[in-house]
Amino acid sequence: MTEAPSSPALLWHPLTPKGVAGAAAAPRWQVWIAMGLTAALAVFSLLNFLNQCWWPVVVEAIEHLEDGGLIRNGVLQPGGAKTDATLARNRHLSIGLNWTDTSLRDQASDVRVFLQLDRALVCSLFGCVAVSYQGFGDMPLGRTETGAWWRAWSPFLNGAAALGLVLFLIISWWLLGILYAWAIRLLAFYLDRQVDFTGAARVAQAALIPGALWLTAALFAYANDWLDLVGLLVVFVMHVPVGWLYAGLAGRNLPPRPDVLPNNPFQPSESPESPTAVSAENPLGKAGE
Repeated sequence: MTEAPSSPALLWHPLTPKGVAGAAAAPRWQVWIAMGLTAALAVFSLLNFLNQCWWPVVVEAIEHLEDGGLIRNGVLQPGGAKTDATLARNRHLSIGLNWTDTSLRDQASDVRVFLQLDRALVCSLFGCVAVSYQGFGDMPLGRTETGAWWRAWSPFLNGAAALGLVLFLIISWWLLGILYAWAIRLLAFYLDRQVDFTGAARVAQAALIPGALWLTAALFAYANDWLDLVGLLVVFVMHVPVGWLYAGLAGRNLPPRPDVLPNNPFQPSESPESPTAVSAENPLGKAGE
C-alpha cells in the first residue's frame, strides 16, 4: 500500500516564536523579503510622521518670518523687531524667535526650536541642545529666500530621511543578527537543539522583525495623537528586549538533535538474542544439521 505524501511544511512567519524558529530552515531570500517589507513599513511610518507632524510646522514658521532676515558672522539679524514670538506650533513641534530665556518653559510641544541671537536651542523632554550659527556661514533667513530653499530641498530631505533609515536598519540588523546568532547557537547547544550558524543567523534576523513592527506601529500612533511622547519612548526602549524574547523562545522551538532523540519502545530490538532474530533463522538449515 502506497503511503500518502505528507503535506508541505508551512512557510515560516515572524509573528510567533515557533514561526521565527522556522526561519532556520527557510531560504535566505524569504528572510530578506520579510525584512524588506518591514523596512518599507518603517520608512512609510517615518515619512508619514515628518509630513504630517513636522514639515507643516516648518512651512508655517517660514511664512511668519520677516523678509530681510539673515545670519551673518554667526549672529541672527531678523528682518523685523527683536520680539519673542511663536512662529508655528503643534503638539509635536514648535518653532519660535526667542531673545530671552524667560519664555522657554511656556512651550508645550514635544520638540521646541528657539531661534536666538547667536544660536538655536533644540529642547525636548531630555533638556536643550545649543546649535551655533557659526557652522552655517552667511545665509539669508527671510520669508522669501527661506521659502524658496525649502520648496527646492524638501523632497531631498524626505529622500535622505528614508535612505538614512534603510541604511540604519540594514547595518543594525546585520550586526545584531551576527551577535544574536552566537547566543542562539549557545542556547541550542544547551537545549539539545539542532541549528547551524547560518540558520541561527536567519532566526536572529527574523526575531528582530516583531520589535521593528512594534516600534513602527508606535510611531504611526504617535503621529496620529493616539500615543504621547512618553509612550513612544517606552515602546522604543522595550522593542529591544522584544527581539531577545523572540530569539530565546525561538531557540526552544528548534528541532531536537537526532543523537538525543529517545528510542522508540515499540521498535523491536535488533540483538541476536531477541525472539525476532531467532524466528528469522532458516528452520531448514537447523533440520539439516
